Amino acid sequence: MSIESISNGRPPGAIGRWLESLLPVLDPARLVDWPRLSELAAALNETLVTHPLDAGLTGGVERSRRLHDIRRALAVRGHLNTGGHPPLFGVLTQFVCGYRDIDLRDATGLGHGQLIARHGSARARQHWIPRLLAGELAGIAVTEAHGGSRPAETRTAAVHGSDGTWLITGGKTWISRLNEAAVFVVFFLDPHGHLAAAAIDATTPGLHRQPLSPTGLAGWSWGVLELDAVPVRDTDVLHGDGMELLREHFAAYRPLVTATALGGAAAVFDTVAATLVARRDNGELTRLRDTALVTLGRTHAQLMTALLGVVVAAQLSHTEHQDAERWGAAMKAHGIDTANQAAAELALLLGAVGYRTDSPVAKIRRDLGGLLYADGIHDSLYRAAGKQHTIADQTLQVAGRWLDDMPTTGDG
Repeated sequence: MSIESISNGRPPGAIGRWLESLLPVLDPARLVDWPRLSELAAALNETLVTHPLDAGLTGGVERSRRLHDIRRALAVRGHLNTGGHPPLFGVLTQFVCGYRDIDLRDATGLGHGQLIARHGSARARQHWIPRLLAGELAGIAVTEAHGGSRPAETRTAAVHGSDGTWLITGGKTWISRLNEAAVFVVFFLDPHGHLAAAAIDATTPGLHRQPLSPTGLAGWSWGVLELDAVPVRDTDVLHGDGMELLREHFAAYRPLVTATALGGAAAVFDTVAATLVARRDNGELTRLRDTALVTLGRTHAQLMTALLGVVVAAQLSHTEHQDAERWGAAMKAHGIDTANQAAAELALLLGAVGYRTDSPVAKIRRDLGGLLYADGIHDSLYRAAGKQHTIADQTLQVAGRWLDDMPTTGDG
């Protein structure tokens, strides 16, 4: 059964061109609601007609407003809530969104609001989840200037207030959705010195913002979030150890980000392939060079295999597998490295037109560059994954003995 027939004859777009051949492997038991995925793609296309994201409109208030309008429009049509579906559905949703624009990484789902849904108090969930499902946004504040994304070095801290609240003071850097988020999930040291997290209303007194201008991922505002004795009630504090919350959350979140990036790279691939075919058919090119065909064949294989790795990472996170964090970190680093490399090599086949400021390909490359830093710098992600391979547990000892018995085949 093809995806075209599953989607009742709708134009398959990115879904058909990229996913149909993987269907027997991605979803052999047909657990994913493919018609709904196709309906989401169609709804996104229709919404982008009303709220176009022109390539030249790379950032600023207007693009942010349109992105937020798109999220709300999809919410009205019932496409925002991806809960209750297998993890593959969320991955493919983000692939479809990224294919249209990487800034649409917040077009569906709860995003960082998933932390509230899973670990918030009953009062916090009742207050925030309906608002997020109606189209509002959640931001996350972990990174600090002195320690990057190393939560163990957090200096933002809470002290006891006179009215039973905690008062949080500190600074968070490189925060996305700085002006658009309705709620921030802020990580800090509680009065006992333990890492904790709380859902803080973005309108709370004591929150101060300093917007900065990124070179990529500029659809949402970005910059510094300062907290000056920001009050937090016990019902705002998320349940659980802060480090464990982070590890669990990003094991699930990173596959979604990576799928979005791979969707963007897939759009570059299709743009380049269509351009080459058009130039050949109208006589501008007498033939396609072998080097161009090699680039197309190699990058397609790289993007496909990276997507399969992301699907595995998402499934491991969903089942709370012991390797989920390692896979999430490694596949995020690998997938976005792959997307960057593929887009860079493909862009050369377009020539100078791909380097115009208003080129969609140029924007995708800037956004992919931003994802090298967002949600973890890749050296640290690879290192974290590699560290798991060096733990001297029984399984790895057995694997080591097996490798020792392997015959050598020379240096090549």
